[in-house]
Amino acid sequence: MIWIILLIILCLLFFLVLSIHFYRLNQFKKNKTVSDLAVANCLPQISNDPFAKSDLWLKNIVHNSHSVVSFWGNNVDVFAYQFKLKYQFNQLQVDQLQLDLNQLLQEYAKQQQIVSPVTKKPLVVSDCWIENQNNLQLEVAVVVNQATFAYVQDVNRAEQ
Repeated sequence: MIWIILLIILCLLFFLVLSIHFYRLNQFKKNKTVSDLAVANCLPQISNDPFAKSDLWLKNIVHNSHSVVSFWGNNVDVFAYQFKLKYQFNQLQVDQLQLDLNQLLQEYAKQQQIVSPVTKKPLVVSDCWIENQNNLQLEVAVVVNQATFAYVQDVNRAEQ
């Protein structure tokens, strides 16, 4: 009799863990879509038009984006993007681009009614740098949980 009860409890735990996993997977996919759409909407609005036009097509953004989960953990909803620049940027231009894009992301979040339970800024450029002189590397965080919020804070501390 006790074995049957233990087996039932074990099955219930298994299904609970499985449902939590699928819930998290669905949230992750939803947040990737939110990030991809936000980047596709905001990047073309950058004033000095530094990007190759084909890089800004939604299908290319979706195809080329990936998660930084493998480096930071399962609950971090941060997505990396790479874009070719038409001309070289210096560090001041990169910093200004990050500021401009953060502002555009906040406006987009407000328009789309995207909210965060942990911060006033649900969409944030968590990191931005130039690689190989003309490739902009960009990380956009969808800050909907404490793990992502902590990641953004860690990146900010590391940059200071």
